[in-house]
Amino acid sequence: MSRNNGSVDTERPRRLLFGAGLLLLILETAKQIYLYTEVFKGSYNIWYLPFQLCSMPMYLCLAYPVLDMRGKAGLKTAAATFMQDYGVLGGIMALIVRDGFTWPEHPLLTAHGYIWHVILILTGLFIWRNGLSDPSLRGFLRSTGLFFFFAAAAEVLNVALRGLGDCDMFYISPYHLSSQPVFRDIDRVLGRIPGIGIYLMCIVLGAGIIHLCFSFKAVRSRFLMIK
Repeated sequence: MSRNNGSVDTERPRRLLFGAGLLLLILETAKQIYLYTEVFKGSYNIWYLPFQLCSMPMYLCLAYPVLDMRGKAGLKTAAATFMQDYGVLGGIMALIVRDGFTWPEHPLLTAHGYIWHVILILTGLFIWRNGLSDPSLRGFLRSTGLFFFFAAAAEVLNVALRGLGDCDMFYISPYHLSSQPVFRDIDRVLGRIPGIGIYLMCIVLGAGIIHLCFSFKAVRSRFLMIK
């Protein structure tokens, strides 16, 4: 009996996270088709390559069943912790600063942006609620390692794809000032490279605060009592 229960308990989160990844993939595919056909009239804008911080949960959710295989437990937990901390941070900040996905002439794209980032937040809450993340400092450091890995990959794309247009994955292109409020002014004062470093560390700080909030036992206990 206990073996069956354990199987169900691990299978359900795996299916739901993979389902969230499929939903995000469908939404992203529809967005890319709409951008190509309706917004840019048959040309592709490299700016919208899906490799931003808020795109990472789509890939991690789709990969989660593979990460759940024996021998990959540490990477699976790091991925879940990343989606909890950095995914929720990206969702919240995007909903606060909505310029990046607000299209007055294209309400479908605006709706896509709201739905996408709400899904990120709900996914992080699901991960926390089901105990899939690692609440320890070690868990946060591992998820931060994933963050810097993705950021490094994003910068490689920014450099490698420069000839195709303004590729600004993770908003850390070295070729122009930041497109983000506040950080654009920091770049003007300190320069782009120091500005990128400050921007990345601010993201880590924000994710760390979210990690602490999710790890706070009193909040967790109160949430369980509401159930």
